[in-house]
Amino acid sequence: MLNYRKYINENDYNIMRRILQQNCKNTGHLYPQLHIGALDFDRFSFGDVMCETTWLVLKDKDEIGFIILDEDEFYIKILHDYVNCFSEILSYIESSLFKKGDTITTEANSKDICYCKVLKQKGYTRTSSYRFNGFCDLSKISTYIPLPSGFYIRETNLKDIDRRVELFGIATGGITTTYEYYRDMMNSPSYNNAMDLVVIDVENEKIVAYCTMWDDPVSKISVLEPVACVEEYRRRGIMKSTLLYGMNKLKERGTRYMYVSTGGGNTASQALYKSVGFNEYGKNYEWKKQL
Repeated sequence: MLNYRKYINENDYNIMRRILQQNCKNTGHLYPQLHIGALDFDRFSFGDVMCETTWLVLKDKDEIGFIILDEDEFYIKILHDYVNCFSEILSYIESSLFKKGDTITTEANSKDICYCKVLKQKGYTRTSSYRFNGFCDLSKISTYIPLPSGFYIRETNLKDIDRRVELFGIATGGITTTYEYYRDMMNSPSYNNAMDLVVIDVENEKIVAYCTMWDDPVSKISVLEPVACVEEYRRRGIMKSTLLYGMNKLKERGTRYMYVSTGGGNTASQALYKSVGFNEYGKNYEWKKQL
């Protein structure tokens, strides 16, 4: 039987990060896992509400996974050796974290046969809404393609925060952040290993594109989050060049794979990712149930 407890402090956050690292290390690109970089990005860029929305899952006093709530949504991340516990965890979520009559949603990768099967057995219905998942074997990527004349790439520094905050919504569908949140993100545990790149227009010395590649030295897997280019600078090869620049740098470090995710209808981003070596690996479908 499993036990559950509310998230308490930073030690719990470190436990969550270790769970993700272990899953990425043990499963590789079996299907894209939540990555420590994406966890840090979400936690700090949008304001830290971890203590209000997170529960740890325990078996025999050992933490084996966690649950994150987001209004009517929930996400389960569990060590791969305990996937047989999905049904029990779902029962706890439905009976203890929501109330009768609620319509709740989660997501599952279409290649995660075990979780999809359990969701169906528990009465969830797969909707048509999904996110594109991609993974890239960095040993197979092409070499860096230079930027067009008049632009250069460099890593982000503290002086860039105002401009990064200004452009933040381009990559997040309009969701904003603040100077303080972005600074906190740059102080997050994964950021020291991240490659946070900006593209500068030489003419006005302004940032016109950016991306962050969160690298995990434990699993040798990275995640690309976020990616954006100012509209008038698109279709010039700027973003493709920037991605290949960073991906080749990570390859030199010994990083093996990279994950990326975007909306199922975002065909432009999907085409960009495929052009630099990403392959689709399942779809993250939304599953819904009324309690």
